[in-house]
Amino acid sequence: MITDKFSIREQNETLVLNTIIHHPAISRAAISQVTGLNKASTSEIVKKLLDDSLVLETGAGNSTSSGGRKPILLELNKEAGCSLSIDLGYDYITSILTNLNGELIAEYKETGRTINKETVVERIKEIVTKFEHHYSKRTFELIGITIAVHGIVHDNQILFTPYSNLDDIDLTKELEELLHVPVFLENEANLSALGEKAFTTMKQNIVSISIHSGIGAGILINGELYHGNRGQGGEIGHMIIQPFGIKCPCGNEGCMEQYCSELAVLESYRYQTNNPELGLKDLAAGYLNGEKREVELVIKTASYLAVGLNNLIVHFDPELVILNATLFEELPFLLTLIQEKMVSEFAKSVPLELSNIGKEATLLGGTVVNLQAFFHIPNLNFLQLNKH
Repeated sequence: MITDKFSIREQNETLVLNTIIHHPAISRAAISQVTGLNKASTSEIVKKLLDDSLVLETGAGNSTSSGGRKPILLELNKEAGCSLSIDLGYDYITSILTNLNGELIAEYKETGRTINKETVVERIKEIVTKFEHHYSKRTFELIGITIAVHGIVHDNQILFTPYSNLDDIDLTKELEELLHVPVFLENEANLSALGEKAFTTMKQNIVSISIHSGIGAGILINGELYHGNRGQGGEIGHMIIQPFGIKCPCGNEGCMEQYCSELAVLESYRYQTNNPELGLKDLAAGYLNGEKREVELVIKTASYLAVGLNNLIVHFDPELVILNATLFEELPFLLTLIQEKMVSEFAKSVPLELSNIGKEATLLGGTVVNLQAFFHIPNLNFLQLNKH
């Protein structure tokens, strides 16, 4: 039980702000009803939020049936600050700057530049500088930077990155000392799950599968990210699906991502054809033409993915599994092939859906992390907010 008066006041302020964020164009009286706070306390807290520029008065609402003054409506001041999300791929960086309601302001992407411990800080500094004119005159300027890492993250530290050496530096410390902004590190699949939950679904138990150079799962249980003991909870790419199989950088043999990640599928196809120029579009065309080699590779990929997804569903019993990968864009028939192999009573009742926000899911998840930290509000959901 909280007894400290300051703590209670802070808690009530967060409660009111949360109500305004999730109920745009709401009156003070309605806030009092929703929160259970008395009208005097509600008005005092709203005044502070207005003074702090976190909330705006947007006009008058409708009178009640008994008449009287029209209520003044309130909403989040979305332009009080900005959030920056960055996705660090092994050979690319993408980033978005958003308002405080998750609304996109600007984006930036660069490819073909190596991201490693020698270059990463300078790359991020360049991005912050590119966006500076958007946020520099706002009340709270830049409220946070969340960085998506393709590897294992625990307690805001990178523990393992299979395709780079970013685990050799304290990236959070270096960036916060340089930029004087809160910096959060999170696994990219975990961020993808947060992005899906906040912007596409009201479900609380979901798994979001990201398939790129590796394979990861963001797992949400009752709306909360499951990290495991050391941040390894969703590292399904290192689930062994082929005993004594292909050697993986993690040290195991036969890991899932050595067989059905986008990188693994491409490498296998190019090796089999002895043509390093071929891509997923060529694989799709060959499959649709009934070419034996392409058909076998696609079916094998679907089989491996089905094994991994079935194991995941049995372990976590989600309401929904969301698949996020270029693999499904280029091989649209792959989802049906996987579903045909999900025949167990456990798996066939769980919907498999392709992501509606695709590559943006990870960056939007970063936005969620920044905003939840800034507002001190867990479980933000912008699906509801952005309908207004």
